[in-house]
Amino acid sequence: MLNQKDEFINKTNLWLSLKLESQLYAIDSSYVESISVLEEPVSVLPDSNIIKRGIIHSRGNVVPIIDLRPALGLKTLEQEQDAFDEMLEQRKNDHILWVREMERCLLEDDTFRLATDPHKCAFGKWYDAYQTNNHSIAFHLSKIDEPHKKLHETAHLAFECPRQCDDCEREKCLRDQLKQDAHTYKDIVVRLLDETKRIFRENTKTMCVTVRDKQDSLLGLLVDEVLAVETITMKDLPPSCMNTSGPQLLSHIGEKQGSDATFLVLNMSGIFSL
Repeated sequence: MLNQKDEFINKTNLWLSLKLESQLYAIDSSYVESISVLEEPVSVLPDSNIIKRGIIHSRGNVVPIIDLRPALGLKTLEQEQDAFDEMLEQRKNDHILWVREMERCLLEDDTFRLATDPHKCAFGKWYDAYQTNNHSIAFHLSKIDEPHKKLHETAHLAFECPRQCDDCEREKCLRDQLKQDAHTYKDIVVRLLDETKRIFRENTKTMCVTVRDKQDSLLGLLVDEVLAVETITMKDLPPSCMNTSGPQLLSHIGEKQGSDATFLVLNMSGIFSL
């Protein structure tokens, strides 16, 4: 049930906009005490869990920490990082096996059936679709593009171009060189993928928004990004977003004039009841 502070929704209120994964959220700015990067370790308590992470000490206060990602049914940041690592490790192994299969087909004069188009392998499809606002990660990933394309090009040259050559010795030398090139580009791609995993972890920071309710209770809310303080217009929450088995963590849908952005507005009384 919403308390009086939550029930009073004034269209001119200022809201702190946040991001979790790709979804925008908003908090009534009157609750907000401070915003900071979470740098100190969270002290784990006996009753800590995936949502109630523990406590930190901030400005002389003991602040309980709530991870909003799992509270709202999303993967934790650690789970997202682990999944990212696992995906890149699979793509790395794909290309190691790709080079081995290329060598086998050249040795046995067999048909090479794996992708020669860099946009059609699993990594290429992911790379073309992946978007990030983190400039460090985007810059590092851009360095993979050229050696990845050249790696796939070696197979195209090895299996397609020699068919037009009548000189067997020249064809053999060409294929030997292309095998060597494939290993060179594969090693570059593997190294860059390993570095990407490290850079992803190093450049993914958790923000902590400290909030205070009318009983002067404090909570630290872990979020991916803090975006801005802005005015948004409230609309009723659709039934599909209502929680029937626990605290109601959302109160309204928010919209910003002149923008297509849609915010899920957090119900602070529900957040404090976690």
